[in-house]
Amino acid sequence: MQYIKIKETIAEQIEQGMLAAGQKLPSERQLAETFATTRVTLREALSLLETEGLIYREDRRGWFIAPPRIDFPLSTAEDFLVLAEKQARQASLSVIRAKNTLANKQVSGWLQLGPFAEVYAVEMLRYLEKRPVCLVRYWVHAEKHTVQDCDAAQELFAWLRQRESLHELNVSDSVTVGCLTGETAVRLHAAPGTPAIVIERKVYRGEYPVAAEITIWRHDTLTVTSNAVHLSQ
Repeated sequence: MQYIKIKETIAEQIEQGMLAAGQKLPSERQLAETFATTRVTLREALSLLETEGLIYREDRRGWFIAPPRIDFPLSTAEDFLVLAEKQARQASLSVIRAKNTLANKQVSGWLQLGPFAEVYAVEMLRYLEKRPVCLVRYWVHAEKHTVQDCDAAQELFAWLRQRESLHELNVSDSVTVGCLTGETAVRLHAAPGTPAIVIERKVYRGEYPVAAEITIWRHDTLTVTSNAVHLSQ
């Protein structure tokens, strides 16, 4: 099929370094002319490349070559900025909001809260090489803490590190695959329907929940990893 051949040709050029990370592809019209095909067939090829994480689309800007993925270990108290630095990546954060607010039903369930309970809620964006790659939302018990200035808000474990003994905490993660929609797609400069990886994280001290976090990643930006576990009879 022609779209498979187009996809393999572009993938080969990426693998050989002829197309560099972050480089913008020619317009769909130009690519269709180059491959002597229709826009419909070309888009099938581009969709396959996007699914494999080799290219990504920015809404109204076109298609780009995806940078290398970042390795993201599950169930560890690792800050994103530290993790990125270890992997020689340029990372940054921007805070959208940080405030005390009433917990909704989902957050109340995660943190085992009663009616009208307040939480300290933070929403922020993570960037790799100045590209927004992840929307973060986390919640902690508000009765123990006072509201911070939005500009002073930190990532979850950096925030906890100043207030909790991390070696007494346990982390539990669950991973699902979804797509970017609405405000999340806008903030990540993505077209609606772009694939996403969603990680729900809960932090416990013993059986007591301390915090909860959701991170919504563009799917081409990370590889989820887990430590090996030795099994014995």
